[in-house]
Amino acid sequence: MFWQEDSKKEYFTLPEAIQDTVFNVFAKILPIDHSFLLAQALLKHLPWLDEVNAGIFNISVADGNGWAQNHKSGFYYPSKRSKLTIRAPKDKLGETQQLLGKTLDLGQYQIEIIKSLKPKLLSDMPVLFAKNIAYNKVMSEEDFLQVTFEQLKMLGISVKKMMAGLENNIKTDTHIIHTRSLMVADLNKDESVLLQEKGLGDYRLLGCGLFIPHKDITSI
Repeated sequence: MFWQEDSKKEYFTLPEAIQDTVFNVFAKILPIDHSFLLAQALLKHLPWLDEVNAGIFNISVADGNGWAQNHKSGFYYPSKRSKLTIRAPKDKLGETQQLLGKTLDLGQYQIEIIKSLKPKLLSDMPVLFAKNIAYNKVMSEEDFLQVTFEQLKMLGISVKKMMAGLENNIKTDTHIIHTRSLMVADLNKDESVLLQEKGLGDYRLLGCGLFIPHKDITSI
């Protein structure tokens, strides 16, 4: 028997251009829909966020492990595991550290920034999930997926599998933004990183269009 395996292995190095800066935070209570309030509070300290296409993730805690949340109330109680995550260019990560020790003023609510954690590189996993993608509410699910397909195509991403998920609303001081969650699967490493870097659609400072690695596609 003759058996020869290809000795060439492909190595992929995660780029460092865009990273997630992460902070441990403390807040007694927050409205579930706090995207706009959080963005406005952060812009007071980091006014350049909008200029560099940064993204702000909602401060949330997963249900389970004895920490069930009453989402019907419109509020939730962040745990010690709750974090503030900002996606930004590497050369801006140092400036985000001025948040350490600050208290973000969200009107009736406050968020204390108590600890800075090590910045995280983006993932190269083949399945990504976005909790909120802004869309026109009159669109059907099929239309939403078709528009998304075209947007991804413009980024140079060849989509093989997508799944639309839950609908949501984000309130600002002037209007309501309608969103849907989205799972994109079977991405190659370059596509996965690119989608996390570029995001999809508008309102990144409100947490829209921001993708994270996802293992279980049954929960969207």
